[in-house]
Amino acid sequence: MPGPCDDHVYLAKVFEQAGRYEDMVASMNSVASFNCELSVEQRSLLVVAYSNVIGSHRASWGTICSIEQKQESIGSPMRLIQSYRETIEQELTKACHSILAVLEQHLIPSSVSSESLIIYHTMYDFGLNDIFADSSDRQKANTRKSLSSYKAASDVAVNDLCPTHPVRIRLGHSLYVRYYEHLDSWGPDETSASLYALSRQTHQPDE
Repeated sequence: MPGPCDDHVYLAKVFEQAGRYEDMVASMNSVASFNCELSVEQRSLLVVAYSNVIGSHRASWGTICSIEQKQESIGSPMRLIQSYRETIEQELTKACHSILAVLEQHLIPSSVSSESLIIYHTMYDFGLNDIFADSSDRQKANTRKSLSSYKAASDVAVNDLCPTHPVRIRLGHSLYVRYYEHLDSWGPDETSASLYALSRQTHQPDE
C-alpha cells in the first residue's frame, strides 16, 4: 500500500505536469523530511522543482531590473516597480534558503550512496549563487562555500566512482565551468587540483 512519501512523489509529478513548481518544491521537501535515501527519480524531481522555481524567479528579477532602469532613465515613478522587485527578491531568497536547509538538515545526513552525495553537494549552487548578496563579505562567503561543496563532491567522486561514471563526468564538467565563472575568487591551485584528480584513474595500477 502506498505510504505518505509515495503520495508526495505522486503529487510532485502532477504538479510538474501542471507547471506548479512551487507546489512541487513543497511536495519534494516533504519527501526529504522523511530522512530516507531518495531514489534516482525522486532526486530528479527535486532538481526539476528547485531549478524551475529559482530559475523563473531569477529571470523575473532580471526583467524587472531592466524595466526599472529604463523607467528611471525617463523619469517615471519608481515606487511600484521597486516594491515589486523587492517582492521577487524576497521570494527568491526564501527559495535559496529552503534548498540549503533541505540539503543540510535532511538530504546529505540521510544519504548513503556516493551518487546522491555528489549531486547534493553540487546542488548547493542553487542557494549559494545569491544575486542579492548585500555585501562583499557575504559574496565571498558564498563563493567559499560553493568551492567547498564542489571539493567535497570531487573527493567523493575520486574515492568512490570510476572515471567513466556519468555522475563523475558531469561533476568534472560542472567544476570546470564554475572554475572559470569564479576565476578571480576561487582558489586556482585548489580547484585545479580537484579537476586534475577527477581526470585521473581512481585506482592507479600497481607498478
